[in-house]
Amino acid sequence: MDPLFTEPIPLSEGINVRELLNMPQEVKLDFKKKREVFHKDDDIFATMDDDSSDEDVLATIEKSVDDTMLASPEYQSFADLGAKMVECVCPSGGVRILVIEEGDGPLVSLDSEVTFHYAGYWEGASIPFDCSLTTKTGAPLRQRVGTDMLPGLAIGFLNVHGPSARFQLLLAPHVAFMECGAPPRIRRAEHVLFVITLYDVRTLHAAAAFNDLPREEQAKFDVAINAIKDIRVDGKRLFEKQKYKRAIKSYEQAISIINLTRPETEQQEEEIKNIKIKIFVNLAVCYCKIDKPKYVITMCENIDKYIDINTHCKALFYYGKAHEMLGKTDDAIIYYKRALKLEPKNKDIGKTLADLDERMKKSALNERAMWQKAFDTNVEEKVVYDVDEEFKKSVIDMCQDLAGNEDFAKFDLPSGFTRDEIECLKSLTSQFEGLTVFEEGQGTRKKISIIKKQT
Repeated sequence: MDPLFTEPIPLSEGINVRELLNMPQEVKLDFKKKREVFHKDDDIFATMDDDSSDEDVLATIEKSVDDTMLASPEYQSFADLGAKMVECVCPSGGVRILVIEEGDGPLVSLDSEVTFHYAGYWEGASIPFDCSLTTKTGAPLRQRVGTDMLPGLAIGFLNVHGPSARFQLLLAPHVAFMECGAPPRIRRAEHVLFVITLYDVRTLHAAAAFNDLPREEQAKFDVAINAIKDIRVDGKRLFEKQKYKRAIKSYEQAISIINLTRPETEQQEEEIKNIKIKIFVNLAVCYCKIDKPKYVITMCENIDKYIDINTHCKALFYYGKAHEMLGKTDDAIIYYKRALKLEPKNKDIGKTLADLDERMKKSALNERAMWQKAFDTNVEEKVVYDVDEEFKKSVIDMCQDLAGNEDFAKFDLPSGFTRDEIECLKSLTSQFEGLTVFEEGQGTRKKISIIKKQT
């Protein structure tokens, strides 16, 4: 037998307590599979709330985290490990925790949504039987505390500060997979060790609850930040669904809340400033999407109140975008070039400038051709008359005879010519110097003559 199968096999799908009795059968052995790439909007810089995006969450996951998840912690036995842990408050007991790295922020609450990586081990196993890194996407899980989550996991999360924390949980069977388990994948009546890395904590419904708080409570920094974080996540979700006007309302609400905040330290003041800048950038992106260039400029001007906008690549780009939408191409190029100077290797900005330059060249050529056509007197309009070639030849022969006559001459033409024949006659006669067509009378009585003037 392959030595790999002497150890528990990680599942390709994470364990869901509701699906515990119907475990997926696919097995994923490629632990180092490349993580999922999150798609961006087609527009440049369109990804909203850079600091809270899935891309940035994944960007923080280093190889050391992979090693931590996929290599069993060192211990002699669960009893030995449990002696180093702290018992969590739980009516039925059975949850012990060891915090490896304390997170920043308040304790995780029941109304929170957590984003985390995990790995589960049976006692004595060197590789996990289940790990979020070995799922199809390799992405962190995002779950609400207590919903579709093992009871012991939920209790563990309530005992850590988030976001950014690392901890281990030792769960008894009755707070994990129960006494029955789900053989052969989930063993019966066995303790399980979970190694967890927490990346993000979002307090759900914080924005709705904020309005019900007294003014003194609303002014508190932590209270406002929690509400704003919730709103920004909602704004990003609406933006990704292309509901730009609703996203704008969310971000405007966040600005209103943050304006009520009373920071107590310089660090809090700096954080508020940075949050405002990010929200104004997001608003600029949204207004650009709904074709409101003047509002985009207003958002960029707000950014300029807090930092020198010439140091912010994204703001400069949308400043240029707004001017381009208003037809102020020269100003747009100035801002695009400033943005490119900050990020010389940014291909999107370079392409935007190149496309704009190409459109300007085509526009200049079209304008030049239009004015040439308007003022070029050498251009003759070629007119096609409904006459036969024999008629044209007869007219030309007659005109040549008259032009060669040195004396005054007049040649009267018979009546009955069509309109096209008369117009053709005038056109051909005008090509001979000194000849002109003379018309006299109206209708059937009209007389037409070709006259050579005396010089």
